[in-house]
Amino acid sequence: MLIIERQQMIIQLLSQHTSLTVNEMAKLCSVSKETLRRDLRTLEKKGLIRRSHGGAVLASTISSDPIVPSILNNNRSFRQRILVNTDVKTRIARKALQFVNNADRIALDSSSSCWFLARQLPNVDMTVITHSINVVQTLTAKSQIQIFVLGGAYFAKNEDMVGSLTEKMLAEFTIDTLFISCDGLDFDNGLSDNNEYHAHLKKQMILTARKIIVLADSTKFNQNAFAKICNLGDIDVLITDKNIDKLLQKEMDWHSVEVVLA
Repeated sequence: MLIIERQQMIIQLLSQHTSLTVNEMAKLCSVSKETLRRDLRTLEKKGLIRRSHGGAVLASTISSDPIVPSILNNNRSFRQRILVNTDVKTRIARKALQFVNNADRIALDSSSSCWFLARQLPNVDMTVITHSINVVQTLTAKSQIQIFVLGGAYFAKNEDMVGSLTEKMLAEFTIDTLFISCDGLDFDNGLSDNNEYHAHLKKQMILTARKIIVLADSTKFNQNAFAKICNLGDIDVLITDKNIDKLLQKEMDWHSVEVVLA
């Protein structure tokens, strides 16, 4: 694991658990206590954490003027994200239905956008493959849809499964159409995610699927999140809510990416 990835993981752990001891963090990050302490010193110098006796907390949890680390700005929980841009995400989800056919084998990631799509899916014969607990719960009421759940390590903040076991299970399936979202979509850097584990899983899903459709509202444009998912040329369709700028549209045209406005 790279240093920046480990430090990102420390921030994520502290955001989930409020405070942790050095021993707990070292074990979770699979590093020595000495290495962990060096990371904590670096993060404290950046103003992201405050070290305490035997452990650390996020700076924002003890400051009267909260400091929100930039790498956490868009790292909200699933429950928080489903309350943002709900009308836009609903429109995008409805537009995505034109790419869903009877007897399809589709995959949905654990983004809020794909959860909105799951809510819109008709109760017809199809197969849905997902690592999202929320997508599964939404689809259980639709008796005609066969659901396959990708298992693995449970990520509480996003309410989904991630990790090597999740990725290995992908090899057992043939996916006609993959629907994913992202935290950033940029002309030069393509699609990105604020969590490296989600980004890596989405890379593997892209390799498995025949058609890749990205559901991304316009707030994601010209944003670079922490971990890269793929290049723009790796996707087939972008469904969004407004006209993209000319340079990005030109890049989409160059890579034969269809842009659909909701």
